[in-house]
Amino acid sequence: MKLSRLAWMGVAAVVVTGCSSVEKERASGGFEYVNIQPTATLNIPGDLDEPETGDQYRIPDTDIAPAPIGKRVNITAPQQVRPIGLGSRVLETETETRVYFDIVDGMGDSVTEFVRQATIDVLERRNIEWEKVDENRWVTEQMTVQQSVDGEGGFLGFGGESDSTRERTFRYELSQETESHQRSTALRVDVNEFTQVIDGEQKQVAPLVVRNLETDLLNAVISEVNRKQQLAVAREKAEGIDTRLSKATEGHSVFIVEDDFEQAWPLVNLALEDIGFEVEDLNRETGTYFVEYSEPSSGFMFIGGDDYDDLGIAEGEYEFRLLEDGEDTSVTVYQDDEIVSDEWVNQVFEAFKNAVKQQSQL
Repeated sequence: MKLSRLAWMGVAAVVVTGCSSVEKERASGGFEYVNIQPTATLNIPGDLDEPETGDQYRIPDTDIAPAPIGKRVNITAPQQVRPIGLGSRVLETETETRVYFDIVDGMGDSVTEFVRQATIDVLERRNIEWEKVDENRWVTEQMTVQQSVDGEGGFLGFGGESDSTRERTFRYELSQETESHQRSTALRVDVNEFTQVIDGEQKQVAPLVVRNLETDLLNAVISEVNRKQQLAVAREKAEGIDTRLSKATEGHSVFIVEDDFEQAWPLVNLALEDIGFEVEDLNRETGTYFVEYSEPSSGFMFIGGDDYDDLGIAEGEYEFRLLEDGEDTSVTVYQDDEIVSDEWVNQVFEAFKNAVKQQSQL
């Protein structure tokens, strides 16, 4: 494909709006300075001594003839890599068009695959064909972008007094590097084989143009990673937090709430009250809820009554002790300073699991 549809969306926007945005990109004001001629050499009369001079403030001679001056000077600021996504960052010393991603909630088990899929989705959305060079590097097709450039100074500092036809061709190269611990990956974008032809004559282009092309694509990928990650987190929250049964090192059964302690602590409180445990006291520092369980009553004179099902366990006082377990939270139940039986845990599990999920969806 040779970009018969005006390349991809980002370039198409430039093609469509390039001429109308020229005034925003040009310097404005008076440009009388462009007609000022160099000052003539100082002539010293014969009866006077020549003053001493130094080179401290001497302006060096430069060949500025081909450079844009006056209204042709482009004042557009370079695009910056914007690490807007959770877990994305750039290095202060970075000289390449590169961003780093750390694994965060919603990315699953592999930040590498998550970023890779987001990159592929951006390329496909922009109708850019690509091929895989190796496991962590992709090269796009050669793309051609044509544009009519107005003659009032040109676009990005190019052009003359009359309108010109400009054609740019280039390829993207995308490379990904993942740390050995697999929790961080970097994505770099390079523009290769860039050429610019104006009215049939090849012209040089400012490095800013190439850098902006790279940055535009990289920012699109960052936005896509951010979008996908937020959607994934929203879906996980909508589905609720799961709880499973597990065995502690000592051999007894525990509940495993699949969230960290900060999130699990209030959820367990709500879940316990939902299934019939009345929280009488708590100690967050030790992660303990002191509760009492009573069998549900049907109310008095058919008015009121408890709205939870009988768990089939003995009435009495219990302690639910929460402990951070990696990214999860384990819950061990005690009665009279003794860990309850596995049979007790199995009896309560389904009600507790459903209550945690329901409360986490609210």
